[in-house]
Amino acid sequence: MTSHRQSAGTPIADRALLLDGSPVLVRELDRADRDAFLRLHADLPAHDRWLRFLGGVRGYAPEDAERALDPACSLVIGALLGGELVGVAQVIAEAPLPPADGRAEVAVAVAHSVQSKGVGTLLLEAAARASRRRGVQEWTAVVLRENAGMLTVLDDLGLPLTRRHAPDVEEIVVDLAPVDDPGSRFAFAGYEREVRADRASLEAVLRPGCVAVVGASRRHGTVGRALLESLRTGGFRGRLLAVNPHATSLGGIRCHPTVASLPRVPDLVVVATPPAAVPDVAEESGRLGVTALLVVTSGLSAAQAEGLRGAVRRHGMRLVGPNCLGVASAGLDSGFLDATFARGPLPRGHVGVVAQSGGVAIALIEAFRRLGLGLSSLVSIGDRWDVSSNDLLRWWAEDDDTRVAVVHVESFGNPRVFARVARRLAERTPVLAVRAASTAVGARAAASHTAAAATPAVHRDAVFEQSGVIALDGLHELVVATAALSWSSPAVGHRVAVLSNAGGGGVLAADACVRRGLEVPPLTPATRARLAALLPPTAALAGPVDTTATVSPGTISACLEVLLDAPEVDAVLVVTCPTALSDPGAGVAAALAGSPPGAPVVHVDLGQGPAVSALRPAQGDARRPLAPIGVRVADPVDGALALDVLVRRARHLARPAGRRLDGPIELGEVARIVSGFLAEHPDGGWLDPDGCFRLLRAASVPAVGGSVVTGPVEDVVARAREAGGPVALKAEAEGVLHKSRAGGVRLGVDGEDAVRAAVAEFAAAFGDRLRGVVVQPMAPTGTELLVGLTSGPEGMPLLALGVGGTGTDLADRRWHRLVPLDDVDVTELVGYLPWDGAAAGLDRAGLEELVARVAQLAEMVPQIEEMDLNPVVCTATDARTVDVRIRLVPRTG
Repeated sequence: MTSHRQSAGTPIADRALLLDGSPVLVRELDRADRDAFLRLHADLPAHDRWLRFLGGVRGYAPEDAERALDPACSLVIGALLGGELVGVAQVIAEAPLPPADGRAEVAVAVAHSVQSKGVGTLLLEAAARASRRRGVQEWTAVVLRENAGMLTVLDDLGLPLTRRHAPDVEEIVVDLAPVDDPGSRFAFAGYEREVRADRASLEAVLRPGCVAVVGASRRHGTVGRALLESLRTGGFRGRLLAVNPHATSLGGIRCHPTVASLPRVPDLVVVATPPAAVPDVAEESGRLGVTALLVVTSGLSAAQAEGLRGAVRRHGMRLVGPNCLGVASAGLDSGFLDATFARGPLPRGHVGVVAQSGGVAIALIEAFRRLGLGLSSLVSIGDRWDVSSNDLLRWWAEDDDTRVAVVHVESFGNPRVFARVARRLAERTPVLAVRAASTAVGARAAASHTAAAATPAVHRDAVFEQSGVIALDGLHELVVATAALSWSSPAVGHRVAVLSNAGGGGVLAADACVRRGLEVPPLTPATRARLAALLPPTAALAGPVDTTATVSPGTISACLEVLLDAPEVDAVLVVTCPTALSDPGAGVAAALAGSPPGAPVVHVDLGQGPAVSALRPAQGDARRPLAPIGVRVADPVDGALALDVLVRRARHLARPAGRRLDGPIELGEVARIVSGFLAEHPDGGWLDPDGCFRLLRAASVPAVGGSVVTGPVEDVVARAREAGGPVALKAEAEGVLHKSRAGGVRLGVDGEDAVRAAVAEFAAAFGDRLRGVVVQPMAPTGTELLVGLTSGPEGMPLLALGVGGTGTDLADRRWHRLVPLDDVDVTELVGYLPWDGAAAGLDRAGLEELVARVAQLAEMVPQIEEMDLNPVVCTATDARTVDVRIRLVPRTG
């Protein structure tokens, strides 16, 4: 789905697709929707009302609708098609949400005209996710046995059902726990439905049988005429129509005065008119029954933009653009669709591209053309009002023509959906993305360490990392990576052998590999002995291998074969430069002339030829899978990049499926703490220390005990005496969040006089702002870490792990994952920490457990805006948080 509305305290609204590809808006309803709610139920046929109300046909009275739409004890999700409410799912509890027992009743009503199109499934999927966010753990549903449609929809959700047979009805309990598990049947069923619906809706965009161009001019050199010529000469075998009231034909294509006068209904209308004409063309297209628009026009005014959006909504059309380059696709029956104004003919091949920028799309087209690579599909989404990168990711998931997927977006429409669909696609097809808009001009002003470091670029990189998307810096890197994945097999490991006839070039290559996180290991004695038999005595054999400058191509070829056979080598980077005696680089291709190697080979031909090329020219039809033969580059830095991409691809393919986090969280207690605080602070705020530690205990997050003393100094002394031994004292002062920086922390305070002295110092430093003193037993000595959370775009919290204590502000020593996490995510995140040296004996499993519980808390409590556990002290026996700050905001979804 694509989010249209998302903010703190505001329900989510998503654009979704029915099974026939029709777009609908799925959103939470409230009392403002009462009339539409009543009209939907009143218009149900008598039999449908009989099924919905279990044998009754009364429907809803106005006062009933008021209660049904009360957000305090019910959650109502509606589906709107063309602005009309066509279905609702109601989740009703006996008491205010979240219910103490975690249970609520669910019911669905769908307009008769759209039944069997997936409306009920969409509503229940959205209601299930919203229910989990509102603390509902189980649904109960009472369904008439004759209501086969509802029973089928519940079965097809992919959630565990418990049935009890009663006279005439089925009493069903639906377990919502798997809703948050990305590996569950629920997630898989939802993804499969999205793919089917998206492909149905994009058929008119990427596989049209009939295309009409509106705005094609008689003058060459105009965008509209260029689009018409691309379609006419680019290989499109479908019906091509043109709309121009001032011409009878263009390039042999008959012109029609208006869209309404076209002899048949086009699947796709391409709009290249001046901005003022766009809304009318869109409305006319919708009335004719057109299913998709491609609007390349830019510069629409606010009124023109609203006119275009309104026509698209009213008539249920898909929209590419506006302000875009166009689309291209290799169709099944319609040949090659080139509806762009890029220089033609477009190269055809196996690379799918979605680009927000038309300029980026053109740059990629030209780069692929030079390399001999080509396109399976290309969509320039421009202003991205409807069709987005998420749609293309789903399209490619079932497109055998696409072997590499390339994504350029400056922001995510819905990062949660992007992460889900990109991860699914990456299981079968490598996905590459350009890091765009990486330098935020204005840093986010935030109080916590975690939030201050959670820049948009950090969120974006976390989405890419967890999705298996290979993120790259710049178009050149993107082209190198595309070539490597097109012409080489993934590397089974990260151990790289460097072979060179230029010592300096070999050193540059080895350094570039290490900077990329690759290993250049010493070669074993057995491998060195085989190389020694081939090379002069002055050759360097330990690795990098320096053959000396004057070796022959045959010698390079033989050495390469030795390295490919070496068990300690996963990939080979060959660096050569020609001399007056020979060109050793010719030996690289010779070594690969037979069967392709099991380990990937990248050839760096220093300073020679193009920056990137195929190591051996591709043979046969470029749209068929290419044999893994290797890639040639001119710079060692690019060679290391190519191998790094192949290693990252292999690592993702080998990643085990994760399991949902499922720890002991007292949801009722968590809900009481959060709702109680927000009832007293409707605008949100920082939870007091006692509330913070209560929340951690309810979520089973290990923490050092502590309490706030708000009474006189002798009460602090008494609490310190109860704690036994030295204690930590911390000032709880108004407006002070970073206590250490403000001088509000005293550690190892031992004895009553020392406690009194510390409290006196706090009073002197903070005056009337001092609200109390936190008393804690001293934590054991260990490694100090930070575990934190901050809310992200579209309600995706970002979890951070890094150096804590005095090293907290070292942002380069911090790693991130987006919530929800699975157990593999947690293991990978904790694994980024340096676990060698003194850290080798620390309780890694205990830290993983703490991180998992924090991630689960974030998943269950969307009201957490910021949270810092700093420091978390990790020892040989456990990991516990010593200090915590939590900021809550009102948020319902």
